[in-house]
Amino acid sequence: MFLKLYLLTVIQERNLSSLSNKNSFLNLSNQSERGFSILEVLVTILVITGFVLGSLQATVLATLLRVQAQDKQEATNWVQQDLELIRYQAFILDNPTETSGLTPSQADACDNSKYGTRLQDFIDGTYPNTSDIDINGKSYDVARAYTAPENILQVSYTISYDSTHPRYKSGGDNVVTTLSTEVLPNAALSCS
Repeated sequence: MFLKLYLLTVIQERNLSSLSNKNSFLNLSNQSERGFSILEVLVTILVITGFVLGSLQATVLATLLRVQAQDKQEATNWVQQDLELIRYQAFILDNPTETSGLTPSQADACDNSKYGTRLQDFIDGTYPNTSDIDINGKSYDVARAYTAPENILQVSYTISYDSTHPRYKSGGDNVVTTLSTEVLPNAALSCS
């Protein structure tokens, strides 16, 4: 009986020690498999949200800048076409093979240095100083300013959004672009 009791005690001790080893193993295992804490999840969500919002803001800003650049390019192209018409008028000024509608002689213009003024007078009659233009279905206001010192005609353009334009800001700065150039009539080059 003593032997039986001894064996039962040994078996119980082994079972208890094995049970305690299993419990300690389970406790370690549970600690390593717990997963993320709520704080770690919240920090991760905040970091990811920050990156996403930053990317979206950069995309919106890039789109806005692209649209503004497109508006400026369209306005600049229109000004270039308008300047080509003015340059053509400067070319035909006092050209006997073309009709410019201007009759003062070349010698008179050379003596009095009036080619810039004569070109401005002709352009004022042909092209109004302010106008509304449509470019790709969008309305713009164009203001031209002319200065004619001697034989040169200086032309300054200010192009702004029309009140019907989608990007018009009431009471805001609606200027799309400003450009200036000088036109020298060909006839002025022949003055000696």
